[in-house]
Amino acid sequence: MAAQEAPPVESGEKGVLERATGKLTALILAVLAVGVLVALFTGDSGDEGPRAVSLPPAERAAVTIPLAAAQMTGIDAPSIGLASEDTTSLGLRDDNSLDVPRSASTVGWYANGASPGTVGPAVLAAHVNFRGEAGAFARLGELAPGATVEVHRDDDTTAVFSVDRVERVAKDAFPTEAVYAPTADSEIRLITCGGVFDERTRSYEDNIVVFGHLTEAYRPL
Repeated sequence: MAAQEAPPVESGEKGVLERATGKLTALILAVLAVGVLVALFTGDSGDEGPRAVSLPPAERAAVTIPLAAAQMTGIDAPSIGLASEDTTSLGLRDDNSLDVPRSASTVGWYANGASPGTVGPAVLAAHVNFRGEAGAFARLGELAPGATVEVHRDDDTTAVFSVDRVERVAKDAFPTEAVYAPTADSEIRLITCGGVFDERTRSYEDNIVVFGHLTEAYRPL
């Protein structure tokens, strides 16, 4: 069965991630469900705002990869100034579209997909802007191949990913299989809105999608 598009964005007022216009196929959902976390919950940290959570190399102890499943608690992407512990898990709506964070600063993790650091694609989504406030992924399109993205987890480990490529894709050509389909290794997908904001539809025309792979993991010494 051919996969149907399902960009993890939502339509709405200016600055809001657009709602997914397609549906994940039953085949992709079934495969993703194997060996991944399935609990859907709201895991907002309650922090007042973003703050740095990365540790310097001298304070890290290497951890064998891939990692066991754990919840996401923070994210760092130094090259674009992203450092936040404002995170939540994201589930699917009744129409199989991916839910979105409820604030500009929050980064959401698709809890039906791979846990960041485990085998498979971990899918993260955040706003580019929201109600006049810059979103957590406001500068996502500035990431370059080789840039580092660190995802912090509630088992006291951090998964370190290297960016492979950054794509800008039209909403009606969202690469569902490339984003959600199982992978042999631990990978990451970062998604937000991009391109031109259409005043008529009150939505962005494109998505920015970052693809990366796990390179190492660590825990505090």
